[in-house]
Amino acid sequence: MKRFFYYFAWSIAIALIVYLGLQLQELLKERMQTTFNLVPYWIYVTLFPIVIGILLRTPKFMLERKEKRISGFDWSKFLAVGLLSFVVIVLSIMPFLPLENLPYPEFYNQISLILFSSTTAQTIAGLVFGYTLLDSFKSEERRFQESTSDLFNAVMKFTPKG
Repeated sequence: MKRFFYYFAWSIAIALIVYLGLQLQELLKERMQTTFNLVPYWIYVTLFPIVIGILLRTPKFMLERKEKRISGFDWSKFLAVGLLSFVVIVLSIMPFLPLENLPYPEFYNQISLILFSSTTAQTIAGLVFGYTLLDSFKSEERRFQESTSDLFNAVMKFTPKG
């Protein structure tokens, strides 16, 4: 029952943060329409989902940390999933950065219309990056599962078929 209230409280907190974040997003959108300055709005729309992704993984991360089960960082998961989503985030912010004479990648023009015509790509990439950032911390439970499956595979390899 204690665990239920823990997750319930986190759910309420995340819902409140999402609500306040969407209110701030609407305020920035109104300001963008009056000042014609797109930069604050697009940077916010790109970075806010990262915060939500981190918040979605935080309850379990805190429990693992409290139980001292975190034993390292899974670089392969972070580089395979997190880095790819981070590239989408950077590509979506790139046109708004004050970097003059910055050469854009060749493929940028072809994918920019498809990926960045709405905020869906930034939202998904931000959620995935934020969640993967905390999920890449290894826990002892994962190591146990990996060693158990290795043991099972070794046993099955030497089991007579028949």
